[in-house]
Order: sequence, then C-alpha cells, then structure tokens
Amino acid sequence: MAGKRLGFDDDRSVLFLDAARIIKEMRTATNGMYPTFAIWENVPGAFSSNGGEDFRAVLEELARVEQPDVSIPRPSGRGGRWSKAGAIVGNGWSLAWRQLDAQYWGVPQRRKRIALVVDFRGQRATEILFERTSLSGNPDESIKAWEATPGHSQASHSGCDRTSEKVIYDARGNGDGRTCPTITGDHENRITDYTAIAIGRKTFNEQSFSHYKESDKCSTLKAKAGNIGNGSECLIAEKAIRWIIRRLTPVECERLQGFPDNYTNIGDWTDSKGKKHKYADSPRYKALGNSIALPQWFWLMQRMRPYLKEKPTLGSLFDGLGGFPLVWQRAYGEGTARWASEIESFCVAVTKRRFGEK
Repeated sequence: MAGKRLGFDDDRSVLFLDAARIIKEMRTATNGMYPTFAIWENVPGAFSSNGGEDFRAVLEELARVEQPDVSIPRPSGRGGRWSKAGAIVGNGWSLAWRQLDAQYWGVPQRRKRIALVVDFRGQRATEILFERTSLSGNPDESIKAWEATPGHSQASHSGCDRTSEKVIYDARGNGDGRTCPTITGDHENRITDYTAIAIGRKTFNEQSFSHYKESDKCSTLKAKAGNIGNGSECLIAEKAIRWIIRRLTPVECERLQGFPDNYTNIGDWTDSKGKKHKYADSPRYKALGNSIALPQWFWLMQRMRPYLKEKPTLGSLFDGLGGFPLVWQRAYGEGTARWASEIESFCVAVTKRRFGEK
C-alpha cells in the first residue's frame, strides 16, 4: 500500500481488508500461533485521511484479529488528530506506530512513512518500534546498517553518479542540494512542483584556442602555470562550465530507495498472463516510486530478533518490488522469506526474477 492514502472507498482499501482477513484465517488455522507479528506501512496522509477515521479503522481492524470485540476510539486530545507516534495495549496484544523518514536511516531522500507494528501474542510492539538509548545517549549500535550490496558502501549525495559533481532539488528549486525530495511513481511521465531534478556540472578540456571537448573529468592539474595552448590545464573560466538539468535515472532511484543497482532492470519480461513486454524505463520508475525505502525497515526487522524463534519466516502481502523479503532475508538468511503477493505485473516479474518462481 506504499504511496497511496488509505481511503476506504478505493481499491487499495479492499486490499487492506483482504490482508486483515488473511491474517485472521492464518491465526485460526494455526490455533493462534502464526503470524506472531504484523507490520503495516503507509504514507503519513493516512493519519488524516477521511478526517482521521481511516487510521482508526486500520488500528481497530488489526486489533480485532486477536480481540474481535475491541473498539479503538479516536484520540481525545489534539482535536481528535493522530500523533506521529503512539501505542495501544490490549488483552494479550499490542500495537505501536511511528513515522519514519528515510533520510535519517541511510539514504539521501526525504521519504516519510508510517510504520505500524502489531504483536498478536504480547505487549512487545513498543519495545520493537521505540528505541531505548544507552547511558551515553546513543541508540543500540548492535543493529547493522543497511547496505544495498553487502560489503559495498552506497554513500553518495542525492543517489547520483558517484564520480560526477551533481546536486538535486525539487522542480521549484527547494532543497539543500544533497537530500532528494520524495520520488514518485510518475517521475518519468510529468514534471510537478515536487519532481526531483538533478543538476550536473560539466567541465571541458582544452583542445585548441577555440574548440573544447566535453569530458567527465578535469585534466590533471600541473605545477607549471603555462598559457592557453601550453598544456591540458583544467579551465575554470565561466564559459568552460555547463550545467545539465535532467530527471533522475532508474539506477539513481534504486539507490535512493536502498536497492542494489539495476535491481529493477530485468530486460524484456513476460507477465503472468503470458504477454511479452519490451524493456522500458517507465515501469521501473513507477515501481520504485511506489516502493519502500529499505534502510529503516531493515532496522525494524532486526529490532524484532529478540522476540522471534531461530530462522523466523516472512509472508508479505501486496509487497511491490519484494522490498520486505529483501531486507528480511538479509537479516535472517536465505529462504526465510517464504512468499509474497502483489497485483502489479511488473513488480511480480521483478520479484520472481530476484527470488525465483516458487
């Protein structure tokens, strides 16, 4: 449900109710053993959607998995508005929610999302979602940070090409040049006030008095000052610099979400109905814009470790690009993400390519 307000009058709301029904049926089939936890993710707009009623309904529906007669009221203070963090404890169950922003978890993108944790067998939801700082004031340093490719740092400003000088703003010119605005599923199709725009600086090597050849790198600086034409000095005159304004590339969007480079590049692909599709950037942009930013979810999965058995398993409903299985298996090992479901054909194809058909 990433990237959409809930709104109980749309198709995505039906998917949420289906998810709640599936969880109930699984717990009934396993005599209340599984699933032990559920995680729900959505945009912050869910707090205010339908005057806040939709978020209340989400909390109530998930609480009723374990306690069918429970009623979740609206907040009594703040004009009935939901706070960005909170918790509810019931009879043998608990739930907690918190707004997370990807820019504070390892990727240079402003991407706020609600993380909701439900514990169907105890009061551990708050212990998972809310950090306790150490005596020095630092959070638990035993939690590993997310790396798109294990052993390789992906630290690069704005998610842009690591070897070029680039900055990034939204289309209105807002931002600090280092942190990308939230990327969206229509990034390729249209420019809005909030579209992420990359601006790259180009330098030129001297070839002659009147002709300059474009280059990705500045020529080697030399100790000898020299006159024009006396070497290949890097020109710093204003006319030797060009600024290129463009959209982000699919790979840059992958980096901004924490995915490995070319994770969504599956070339030509075939959907579940057998229809063949030629490679295009559009499905990659759409899928990435509607996906999750991985680092904070990797942190959350690891926070659950003390309360899970060895080799815990995951099932992910309406998962998108396989982001939750990806971070889960990084935390708990290959094969621990048992299944995932999705309705978008391209996302299904990517997940099958990365995780296998079964």
